This record gives sequence, C-alpha cells and structure tokens, in this order.
Amino acid sequence: MQDPLRKIYELVYEANAAGHPMTAEEAAVWDRAQRVLGSEMIDRLVYSQSRSLTEEQYDSFRAGFRLGAQLMLSLR
Repeated sequence: MQDPLRKIYELVYEANAAGHPMTAEEAAVWDRAQRVLGSEMIDRLVYSQSRSLTEEQYDSFRAGFRLGAQLMLSLR
C-alpha cells in the first residue's frame, strides 16, 4: 500500500512545484561541466539531484502535515 501522505504530496504539491531558474553563474558552470562530462552524465546528475531534493521536500511536507494534524486534534 502506498503511503497516503506521499500520494497527497505527489498529487497536490509536487505537480505544482516549479524549479527555480538558474543564475547566469550557475548556467556557466553547467555549460562547462557539460562540455567536460557530456550531456548524458549531466542529465544523470540533474535527475539524481532532483530526486534528492524531492525527497527532502517530501520529508518537510510530511513533518508539516503531521504538525498540522496534531494542532487540529489539540483543538478538540
């Protein structure tokens, strides 16, 4: 069974989350790295980083959701 919070996160938050645009400095670094490492390796790095960030964001979402639930229960 899939984690219900994970499903909520994927349906509501992750679908609407937008990445931040690269600064000129970041773009220059990625361009240089792509020339040295190649497009395939850069794609793998970007994918790996995005998965790591997604997991970190999900952990924060889960903690916030649980805190909100606890606060609502304490109001009863």
